[in-house]
Amino acid sequence: MGHKVSFPFPPLPRGEFHPRRDLGHWHDLVQRDVGIIRWFIQDEMGLNFEVSPLKQALDIYVQVDRNVVAPAFDDIPVGRRQHGLHFSAQFERLAWAVWVLYGNKAVERMDGSFVRREIMSTDSKERGAEQVLPAGVGTMVLAARLVQAGGGRVCLYGNQVEGHDIRWVTDDGDLVLVERKDRPYEPGLNDTPARRSRWIIDKVNETKIPTEEPEAFRVLSVGFQSLVRKVETEEMDKHYERALQEAFSDKPESDLPHVVLIEHLGLEPRAGGEHSNFFSPQPLNLSLDKMDAKQERVLRLLVRALGADPG
Repeated sequence: MGHKVSFPFPPLPRGEFHPRRDLGHWHDLVQRDVGIIRWFIQDEMGLNFEVSPLKQALDIYVQVDRNVVAPAFDDIPVGRRQHGLHFSAQFERLAWAVWVLYGNKAVERMDGSFVRREIMSTDSKERGAEQVLPAGVGTMVLAARLVQAGGGRVCLYGNQVEGHDIRWVTDDGDLVLVERKDRPYEPGLNDTPARRSRWIIDKVNETKIPTEEPEAFRVLSVGFQSLVRKVETEEMDKHYERALQEAFSDKPESDLPHVVLIEHLGLEPRAGGEHSNFFSPQPLNLSLDKMDAKQERVLRLLVRALGADPG
């Protein structure tokens, strides 16, 4: 077996939760991210790029001219604008997640089946879907956020492990099991808040995060590619709280994840439009006034992983 190529960048500072844009020219940033993703797929995982949204993005960025003259953003049809924003954002977010996880030597296990069936696949399995994104990026980014918040080591599982995608052991030795579900981009374009709540409730009912390790803190994370404006965050948070309470008030708590973590990555498709990464953490199997020391430690790290200061 040949010698593995070491990750080519130093670790990012703990507590940094957003992709770095410190190279000045957009072309330099893109080529840096191309190099990171190539390293991950080819050098670290020993895989070849397959036909997928990720390969499509890579091919575009490798060939793009540094001095290309792009059309005015608002002259592009709005549907293409919005998809293009999310398409490029997923590429940048994946590169950042790889940098965090491997720069910090935080990966205990990365299953090849996760990379092949998620990262190098499409978010929508519906026949005829045209506006697709790479799958699995939300899982990678969440794992990176956890490491940035609480250090430790992570495993990212593929089809050999059921019930959770991420196993995280923090610097304090606490165990967190996370199942991640992302709403595919194209089917979610016409979602209403009520439809999103129904989708979340369905995922809570379907999810079976293992309970064999009673010390584990269990999290279901769900992701949407839709904008929640800053003025709407409080209302949306309360909407999700009411929906989950009504759906699960009579269900035994032992069957539920401790927390449902809802994420909205929203990118308004107009020049100077609002961009938002909104999180709504909702406790289901957790009484905030009756937490033990371990639960309190983990919850504080989860809040920190969302980019908030837990105080």
